[in-house]
Amino acid sequence: MNKNMVAQALKVTMPVFFGYISIGIPFGLLVVNAGYPWWLSPLMGVAMFTGAGQFFAVALFSTGTVLSVIVLAEFLLSIRHIFYGLSLIDRYKNHIRRRPYLMYSITDETFALVTTVDVPAGVDAGKFYNLVSFLDQSYWVIGCTIGAGAYKILEAYNLTQYLAGVDFALTALFVVLAVEQIISRHDVLGPVVGVLICGFTVWLFKAGRFDSSGIIWVSICFGLAMLFLLRGKSYYRNSRGENGNVVPSEEKETVSKSGALAALASMVIFAVLFLLFSKPHNLLSEGTSRLSLAAALVAVFASGAVVLATRVLPFAVFAKKNPPLFIRFIEKYAPPLIMMVLLVYCFKDVDYSSAALCVPYFVCVATAGIIHVIFRNSMASIIGSTVLFMLLSRLWS
Repeated sequence: MNKNMVAQALKVTMPVFFGYISIGIPFGLLVVNAGYPWWLSPLMGVAMFTGAGQFFAVALFSTGTVLSVIVLAEFLLSIRHIFYGLSLIDRYKNHIRRRPYLMYSITDETFALVTTVDVPAGVDAGKFYNLVSFLDQSYWVIGCTIGAGAYKILEAYNLTQYLAGVDFALTALFVVLAVEQIISRHDVLGPVVGVLICGFTVWLFKAGRFDSSGIIWVSICFGLAMLFLLRGKSYYRNSRGENGNVVPSEEKETVSKSGALAALASMVIFAVLFLLFSKPHNLLSEGTSRLSLAAALVAVFASGAVVLATRVLPFAVFAKKNPPLFIRFIEKYAPPLIMMVLLVYCFKDVDYSSAALCVPYFVCVATAGIIHVIFRNSMASIIGSTVLFMLLSRLWS
């Protein structure tokens, strides 16, 4: 294997390593504390590979929730993967042999990396994307395993304290990748829409209006709808057909109006679904005790199938034919929008009740952005801001 490719892949995925390890350990502890064997934790990391979905699944298992509700909840949590897949169709279309794993391993962090980082010179893009995806999943499974099998040891020797704040590396990663998207695309509309809509959605979550499980995909839905309305007409006007000829103006107008109407219809449909199912924890009363291990295993693989379906669907529908203009529109405008949504989503757990609790977060986000704008060095931006966050968190607490 190309040593340069391995070194580059390890370099770009190192922030994910720190984030996944620090998040995976609590997940492993959660599984064991719920009364399940330690091996269920890494198994879920392989069968499901979805952080939020796995945390939520364990909570549902613990209350004996019926399988149909678990599957529905996991589907709603994973809707955002459909948009990730739509944005990756063109990037993955020529890597047929590797595409099954590339589709299976789509997550927030992996999507952020493969849509932003440059493939090393002389390296096959499919191999590089595959390695990045594999490393990311390996970090997550390792974290889940450590948490389930060794957390008690870490706790006994008071070593878990050194993990406090290291998960800021994921936030810093999204800062760096958002900056890269803005610089490379010279277009701030997507990021601005992402900040405004996701910021409003996070505010609604903090106000107790709905569950956090829908913040990302609802923000993406509304954001894409706004971009269709703001940029759809000009995009279709400037687009060319597959044969290189300009699309007739009458067709452009029809497609433009259809795109806007489709966006609005999608926004309404998703909003209704969200209002109906945004409080899945209200359904927990359907169960009376935690699921047996056998039932939990069935739920794990059923949930994994649902998550995988959301990742595969865009490729199954559009990979073997030229995608319509609205798909190409999503491929162009979705990545910067989604990157900013992911960044703003990181602010959902910040405690704004006092300056001591929230100022370090804002200072370190700004620090990561400033360092990267000046030096354009991802590792310096991420490591520097993460270390600063860990120090400020201790000094201000």
